[in-house]
Amino acid sequence: MMANGHANALRSYRQYGASIRRGSVKRTSITIRDAQSRDFDQLLKLFDDVAAERKWIATEPGFDKELYRKTWQGIIDGGGGALFVACDEDEVVGSLSIFVTQSGEHDLGMLVRQERRGQGVGTALVRKALNWAQRHKVPALGLGVFAHNEAAIGLYEKMGFVHVGRREQSMTRRSGETLDVIVMQKAIGPDTI
Repeated sequence: MMANGHANALRSYRQYGASIRRGSVKRTSITIRDAQSRDFDQLLKLFDDVAAERKWIATEPGFDKELYRKTWQGIIDGGGGALFVACDEDEVVGSLSIFVTQSGEHDLGMLVRQERRGQGVGTALVRKALNWAQRHKVPALGLGVFAHNEAAIGLYEKMGFVHVGRREQSMTRRSGETLDVIVMQKAIGPDTI
């Protein structure tokens, strides 16, 4: 695994896009790489920001930041799964984690900073995850996505994930709001990427 980690660090996906800043177009380069401990503060800020939207991820404001740090450190230390970050220079603008469920399946979770959505960051992160799954001979990747998150569902479909189920009212927010979750999966094989 150490050799793979080093090889992963050497390989990065670059996604070029444009972002509008003060009326002009600025060329940016997004690098997808393995997360490192030094990224945790920025990852926590990213989770804070997306959780505050109360729309796209199950995590809500006030989450246990130390638990997240410990979980991420476990992944980095080889405890199973993977953790990737999307960076614009030194700024973390997206993240994707692959975790092993209690039943031994591999599921992914992803989030992208609000102002960077729709610029290919999610596509680059999913591509990196599929590459990782193929190299590690993972038979399939699964995920759950809120039914109202049409942009994410469209991205996952574009990347070859198929609907395998729907969990009605399976997520309840602290506010009492209930959300449906679409369950998706993609078989991984030699021709996946």
